[in-house]
Amino acid sequence: MNRWRRSGPLVVVALVVALAVGMAEAQPLVRLIGSVQWVTGTRMQVMSDTGASVTVDLMQTDQSLSQALRSGDLVVVDGMLSADGRRIVARDLWRDSRKGYWTQSQSP
Repeated sequence: MNRWRRSGPLVVVALVVALAVGMAEAQPLVRLIGSVQWVTGTRMQVMSDTGASVTVDLMQTDQSLSQALRSGDLVVVDGMLSADGRRIVARDLWRDSRKGYWTQSQSP
């Protein structure tokens, strides 16, 4: 029992450090609204409503919806900026069905 009392504070410090590192790595969500320019495999290019062309990584989304995407489809992408800042890693993806509703793909 004495050994556990001595190691208890060490465990608490380790947990606090782990939580601090996890929080430092957390990134705010980014929302991209625009139309699909092209889709290949797990990547797509979206022309935002502001006129910027943005690459989107679809690896973390439901592949059934991303396979149904076509050039010109209106989409809303929620995700995070990649570590290199060159693309958005999609977490959630919505596609305009053109029938009055949106279909959604979420990360598994």
